[in-house]
Amino acid sequence: MKYIFIILILFINLEIMAKQISELNWKKRLLLVSYQNEDDLIFNESTKFISDNKCQIDDRNLEIIFFENFENKQYITPDFIEDKYGIWLIGYDGNIKDYEEDNKILLRLFDIIDSMPMRKNEIVDDQC
Repeated sequence: MKYIFIILILFINLEIMAKQISELNWKKRLLLVSYQNEDDLIFNESTKFISDNKCQIDDRNLEIIFFENFENKQYITPDFIEDKYGIWLIGYDGNIKDYEEDNKILLRLFDIIDSMPMRKNEIVDDQC
């Protein structure tokens, strides 16, 4: 019984250490990628997109968070991701701006962000 109690406490502590993505509201735009495993096309295309567009991603203050099988060690899985694979764009305000079940969102991602009112002020300092 003592060991079950210790395991339970450890599990609760791990959950407490995970952050809500809402902690990033008004600090970062988010791209949330939910995939089944690292062999998935959505994972591979997303990682390629990141490596090919590092400067543009940084310039748009975009944080990319991956959820493998609906889990992430740093962040609590948002309710809208539960049992759903795809890519979500979340604005500074914490609202979903776009979603696709596949990687098509990546083709229009920068256009979507660049059309946002707050981004128009940021473009003055465009680094890329």
